[in-house]
Amino acid sequence: MELSAAEYAMLEFAEKLTLTPSAMREDDVRKLRDAGWSDRDILDIVQVCAYFNFRVRVVDGLGLEVADWQLQRARAGAERAGKLAEERGVEMPPDR
Repeated sequence: MELSAAEYAMLEFAEKLTLTPSAMREDDVRKLRDAGWSDRDILDIVQVCAYFNFRVRVVDGLGLEVADWQLQRARAGAERAGKLAEERGVEMPPDR
């Protein structure tokens, strides 16, 4: 699956927001605008990213177990992310 420039910019933004939220700057938002995202789109991107990060932290914080199908989806997503990182020539963060 080929990503558009706008999709690629959005995914890089979401990755940075997830991994290093305190490093976000106005320039990160400008890059999304330059890629064609509206301010409303950017708000949605931030809120969806924040929501999923919130969910993960609640589950982890309470020590809850996840279902097998959730683990399978997470592993498939991690594999896709690894392939994209390899294509981009970047290193994946270490798996905790």
